[in-house]
Amino acid sequence: MITIITPWLNHPELIPGYESVVQGAQVIIIDNGSDEASAKAIHEMVERLHGVYIRNAANQGYAAANNQGLEAATGEVTIFLNNDITASPGWLIGIPELPHGALYGTSFIIRYVDGVCIPYLEGWCLIGHTSDFRKIGGWAQDWDGLYWEDNELCWRATRAGLSLRPIGIPIQHMNNYTSKDTPGAYDRSDANRERFYEIVRRDRAF
Repeated sequence: MITIITPWLNHPELIPGYESVVQGAQVIIIDNGSDEASAKAIHEMVERLHGVYIRNAANQGYAAANNQGLEAATGEVTIFLNNDITASPGWLIGIPELPHGALYGTSFIIRYVDGVCIPYLEGWCLIGHTSDFRKIGGWAQDWDGLYWEDNELCWRATRAGLSLRPIGIPIQHMNNYTSKDTPGAYDRSDANRERFYEIVRRDRAF
């Protein structure tokens, strides 16, 4: 079984598209402080999907919400998936056949830290065996604001011996659709970038 974990904050207009592409998976939605009307609509969607609904009274952040979902996951494979996505029917076919020992994603990017190539997979669709995500301790929850959490997770994964592998699956991301409406989403982006660079420098020094 595949588990799909999605933090969600308001934006009930995304429900029809999201619901149509997650059929057949165990869906875990972490409602990160949605308003009452949105929370009701999101909860009703989860009930239709026979999934798991976790309600946070206030926004706990992206990483913490993902870890709440990871704790509840029962599928062999976990997909961390944003809610602002579109996909072709059948996009989940073949995902359970992915080998252990790697993380997978549709968007593979290279960063450079002091001239050193540092690859990562964007977190809007990040796939791996649940046991591998748990092996590395999930997401770092002390991240302030949004962005660079996926860089840090992938860096830690490679340090633990996991490889990063791009895969071609028919799914697309509506970039920044939800984050642009999240208060403070971009406030710490530059600081988080510098923090990530310092993590890489520290780890490479040993």
